[in-house]
Amino acid sequence: MKGVVDRIEGNMVVIALDDEDVVEVDIKNFDNKVKEGDVVYKGVYNWVVDEEETLKRKKEVENYLNLFDE
Repeated sequence: MKGVVDRIEGNMVVIALDDEDVVEVDIKNFDNKVKEGDVVYKGVYNWVVDEEETLKRKKEVENYLNLFDE
């Protein structure tokens, strides 16, 4: 299971999954600190932030937004 953190509401992390479903996961179920926009996936025991994929997607968005600056 893989998705993007949509928002954090209290102790619950709302994740928009790649199949367009939305799940809520307790923040305690993450191995590391999580924030809005992070790409995450379900590991064997906990949810994990995919740092590489998060950076890749952020760069893609920045490049797209820079199209309007030119």
